[in-house]
Amino acid sequence: MVDFYIRFLKKYIIVLAFLSIFIPDIYSQDKNYITLSTAVFDILQQDNSSSEGRVEFRFHKIDWQIKPFSGLMANTDGAVYLFSGFYIDIPLASFLYITPSFAPGFYHKCDSKNLDFALEFRSQIEMAIRLENNIRVGVSFNHISNASFGEENPGVESLALTYVIPF
Repeated sequence: MVDFYIRFLKKYIIVLAFLSIFIPDIYSQDKNYITLSTAVFDILQQDNSSSEGRVEFRFHKIDWQIKPFSGLMANTDGAVYLFSGFYIDIPLASFLYITPSFAPGFYHKCDSKNLDFALEFRSQIEMAIRLENNIRVGVSFNHISNASFGEENPGVESLALTYVIPF
């Protein structure tokens, strides 16, 4: 399993490097964002760890402090989490951003960790560095929980490398 994750991570980094070369410098801060992430699913409890991939669409053009986003997470054990929520971009410096977010969504476990309820809630914190072409590279940590709607509330955490692309 670790070998699979390392191979996946190497391919992910190569794709991100390739994309960085061809995305022009003309992008400004008033663009929407596509976010690509690769993560370790269940990094803390490690009851059923796996590799995770995530894609998000962030509606950044909207002139609100709190902005909407939607996304899809899938892991190598077949789990899928479809979510929509809100995020806030907080610039700490001209190049450094903290982005907290919250998103309810629907989780299907397949062979992955049982979260004991279909409706789940994800809270996440992301820290990213903005590059010259306004692409951001960072890390994020999230917790997905059923908020005690299920009989049990095992929850799960993921640690991710994140690549935020304006378009």
